[in-house]
Amino acid sequence: MNNETSNQSEMQNNSHEEQITRTYRPRLSFYHANNKGSGSAARFELVPACGDRDGVIYLTLAQQKSIATGSVEQGNRQYATFDWQNRVTVKLNFIDICQLLQVFRGTATTIAEGKGLYHSSHNTTTIINLTRQADPYPGLALEVSRRSKSESEALNRVRILLNSVEAFGVGAVLEQSLGIIAFGLPKEPYSEFTQPRTEG
Repeated sequence: MNNETSNQSEMQNNSHEEQITRTYRPRLSFYHANNKGSGSAARFELVPACGDRDGVIYLTLAQQKSIATGSVEQGNRQYATFDWQNRVTVKLNFIDICQLLQVFRGTATTIAEGKGLYHSSHNTTTIINLTRQADPYPGLALEVSRRSKSESEALNRVRILLNSVEAFGVGAVLEQSLGIIAFGLPKEPYSEFTQPRTEG
């Protein structure tokens, strides 16, 4: 292979990697603000598997910080804000997501009969739960609670209710993400396994 061909090939590879970077959107967010200031927000961020590193989804929850004020018509609209500084973030691995999907798909009403997913680190204990509910509002209640093992700090608990439409969508994208979490992003959009075979 001569230098010109090699350079063209390298340029094509770089262009393809840039295209993947541009088209790959790893974050999905939900903002549930209310007039009482008791709302919350949730953010799902997908990190693909790469090399020997397994993929994960980072789930971040934050309480509402301020309510919306003013109006668009008067030009003084101030939208609700959320307390991202005191957010709670958890790392969901392949098995964690499979357990969440049992609730999203309706084969379970909650995780581990209400016990939730238990995550323990050096300093904190975290419980993640997802529960199907009918009252007072139908949907799936997603809750993360974290406590310091020293017990000197108060329990940090954030909860968001995903309505039936949101829950359907989140369940679908979580299910689709399993392949990326297990195997990563394909380098080529069409591999030899997806291209039609020609006889001959």
